Amino acid sequence: MLKTALEFEVVDLPEETFAFVVRRVAPAEVGEFIRGALARVAEFATCCGGPQGPPMAITTAPDEYGSLVVEAGWPVASDAVPAAPVEVRTLPPVRALRHLHAGPYEELGGGFYAELFAAAHERGLTPASAPRERYLNDPGTGEEPLTEILWPLS
Repeated sequence: MLKTALEFEVVDLPEETFAFVVRRVAPAEVGEFIRGALARVAEFATCCGGPQGPPMAITTAPDEYGSLVVEAGWPVASDAVPAAPVEVRTLPPVRALRHLHAGPYEELGGGFYAELFAAAHERGLTPASAPRERYLNDPGTGEEPLTEILWPLS
């Protein structure tokens, strides 16, 4: 069976204020950490005027031990003030590749990102920094997970 290249488009992302909790985790702990972090940051966001978009995570490539640094949270109003353990930072405007993934989160591992990187490179694009995953629906409602991958380009 031939594998088809991942489809994506290039988009311009505006500046965005991101409230998040960060932790270095083993790959097996990513899902549990993200769920807990999103719940914690949702409470923070509610006190700051409410979330300004879907929940998201920014995850680094694995280190030599396989651990990843994961920032998970919500976009918030630009005047949000951090309150430990929730941090706030401004994500600058950036050009990024955008891929819409329908399916289990478990499919979004290193192999998926290597394939997406290769597909971008074939089109003369270079993904840089950590990709962002926006979670567009709640799979707890029985829907198939829908994740928007936004990977900044250099």
